[in-house]
This record gives sequence, structure tokens and C-alpha cells, in this order.
Amino acid sequence: MDKLLSVIIVTYNNERLVSDCLESIYKFNDIDNNLEVIIIDNSFDLKVYNYIVDKYPCVGIHRNKNNGFGEANNRGANLARGKYILFLNPDTILVEPIFQFAIQIFEKNMRLGLFGIKLVDKNLKRNMSFYLMEARGLLDNFLTRISNKLDIYIDGKMFIAGADMFIRKDLFIDIEGFDENIFMYNEEPDLTRRVISNGYKTAYFKNKQLIHLEGTSLDNYDSLNRALKSTYYYYSKYRLDYFRKIDADIRIEKVKKLVYLLFKPESVHIIENRIKIFEDFRDAL
Repeated sequence: MDKLLSVIIVTYNNERLVSDCLESIYKFNDIDNNLEVIIIDNSFDLKVYNYIVDKYPCVGIHRNKNNGFGEANNRGANLARGKYILFLNPDTILVEPIFQFAIQIFEKNMRLGLFGIKLVDKNLKRNMSFYLMEARGLLDNFLTRISNKLDIYIDGKMFIAGADMFIRKDLFIDIEGFDENIFMYNEEPDLTRRVISNGYKTAYFKNKQLIHLEGTSLDNYDSLNRALKSTYYYYSKYRLDYFRKIDADIRIEKVKKLVYLLFKPESVHIIENRIKIFEDFRDAL
């Protein structure tokens, strides 16, 4: 290792998005040559790769077959020369220096294995920075949102959002990285469980922040199916009650349907399709 921190970014088809992210990284780089940036490009064509090679020659970019978010990050970690790693989404933008802060935090607490900082939207309003582990139902969703609003993070009960995850590289390698059986979704709680089971703590720091341009679509049914499969795998891996989880999710969708009937009736079919996907998946198990 000859770097202090390696930033690993997995890209998929959007060169403009990752360009904004990279510009902010170098603008707020407070550790100079001790920083390394690695991009693992899962794109189906060469647009992102050629763009980065041309505009950012100092960035290490590597083409990759798209076998999922976790697999790509694992490849990046294996290439990383940093003592510490920051897994960073391409749809993030730094608004202040954070690298020296991260290094100091790790060096002050040798039992801290993984942490995140506050995520905000483009207007610098609070975004979701962490989640309740195995959240089920409306009450758990409410508690997650209130905890984020109050900056209350409980180690062992919550996990850091995957948009920004700082971790010790030696720990990440010791626990064999992300579970590559998970293509996307649930990588964070799975990794968090293994960090904790190896005797390390996780944490959240509200005094540093970065923008996360999080965007989701209710009618992205491919993503929904992928999330259902990964959630089932995750719950089965840790022998958790998946049927209780999916039944709670269906109840949430039915509440959404009532809201849409009142305020957005033209889009009720989207929620109805989602409910059917949930129920079909549950009934097929």
C-alpha cells in the first residue's frame, strides 16, 4: 500500500454524472498524492471509458463485465493501494473536504471498521444516510426517517447507505468483500453484519456531508424484481423471516395505493403493478 485512501466508483453508462463526481473529488482533495481514484466501468459500450481516459488521465479506469455492484466494487478493492477505501456512488458530489477527516477518524478509533457521512440532495436538504436493519412495515420506515432527521444512528441496528461507505481495506479483504451472490440491493446490511461479527464497529458522522443525487422510479419493475430476489437471498442467508418482511412490504404498497387514489389517480396502475409483482414473487416461493 502506498496511498492513504482509495476512492472506488462503479459506473454504468452516464459519463456526465461521474464527471461531476470526479470534479468535486479533485476540487476538495485534501490529502494530495495520498489519494487514489479507481473507476470500475460496467457500461455496455466505451463511452464512459473513453471519456474518462481522455479527460481524467490520473484516474485508474477498468472495463468490467456487469456482474453486479458488489462484484465491481470487489474488483476495485483488489486493485486499490490505499490503507482505507471509500466506496462512492457516481451520483454523488463532494461539497467539502472529507478525506483527511476520514483518515483521522479511522486512526483515532482502531475498532471502527466502517462509517458514513451525511447525505444531502442538490439543494443541501437532508437525504437518507442510513437505514434500519431488516426494516419491516410502516413503523420501521417511520423510525428510519425520524432517525435520519435527528441524526440518530445505532451501531448494530442500522447500516450506512451504499452511496458513501468508508472502510478499512484490510478488514474488507478479511471479510471477503461484498457478497457477489447479491447483484444489487442489500449489499450494505450484509457487509455491515460481517463487519460487526468480526469485532468492529460502524458509525455515522453528521458533521461532514456530500450530495447524493438519489433518484428512483416507482415503475422500474426490473429493479423491483432484482430487489425482491436479493432481499430473499439476504433473509435466507441469515435465517430471517422473509415472509413477514414481504407481507409488510405489500401492506405498505397498499397504503400507497390509497394515497394515489386520493391524490394521483392517474398513476394508481403503477402501484397495482407493484403489488402484483410482490404477491407473485411471494406466492412462487
